[in-house]
Amino acid sequence: MQKETLFEYIQRKIKKQKGDYKNKILFSQRILSPYQKLSYRFSKDYKSPYQKQLDLIQNAIVDPNGFGGINLKLYNAHIPKQYYDIFYNLFREKKRGGGSRVCIDCGAHAGLVSDLLLDCGAFVYLFEPNDILFPILQNKYKNNKNIILNQAALSISDGRTKFLLNDSVSQGNRIDSGGDYNDCYNEFYEVEMVDLVRYINDVILKSHPRIYFLKLDIEGVEFDIIDKIIETKLYTKIDYIACETHERYFIDGAAKIKNLKKIINDNGIKNILLDWI
Repeated sequence: MQKETLFEYIQRKIKKQKGDYKNKILFSQRILSPYQKLSYRFSKDYKSPYQKQLDLIQNAIVDPNGFGGINLKLYNAHIPKQYYDIFYNLFREKKRGGGSRVCIDCGAHAGLVSDLLLDCGAFVYLFEPNDILFPILQNKYKNNKNIILNQAALSISDGRTKFLLNDSVSQGNRIDSGGDYNDCYNEFYEVEMVDLVRYINDVILKSHPRIYFLKLDIEGVEFDIIDKIIETKLYTKIDYIACETHERYFIDGAAKIKNLKKIINDNGIKNILLDWI
């Protein structure tokens, strides 16, 4: 006689279990679910996070200019999987004869998202105020005609502002209006500050009828800029607005994000993505 497995044994016991159907279901979920998960953990179909990363790297090596390369860059830029199609669709849009779609990378840092957008066929406007990172970006893109680089911080007005530093190239560096805890920063220097809404209206939309993608990762200033984008209805001229919110920088951060979500919901806005990161 073939030996009964643990899984078969538990199933047989459940069938013999007395009591109503609800109790049987609860017993099944309580006993079988952990066993099934454990069984999958040791099955041939299971892949550890490290194996998945290795698969991405291997695919990118053999297919650097195709799907493999794009997927590794999506992963490396921490793009949520539910938004991969935003980037995949850039290829389809260009093939349909619409030309390069216009995208804006605000808070580019090392340029990971700009790299991705360029590889997908977009035309990119990039903003980065950091004195060290910006020359690196200039060198990186010096031969690329599909990107315009701007060394500037972004806000809702033009001028000069303090750029607060955790360290020289930290992703947490920000302008002084981007939060309440300015005493946590060790040093600062002054940078140019650009009104993003004005720039989009006066510069980008003068040359292009529409913007495909706007990424906002500007360390706390997103709240002011999104408010202005909604007030001016600029969001109607942009397909996707991906926003990493930094409510943790504010004393009233919980109230800020709650209020922003309410405004977005009250206006029936569907293209502002607050779950970007």
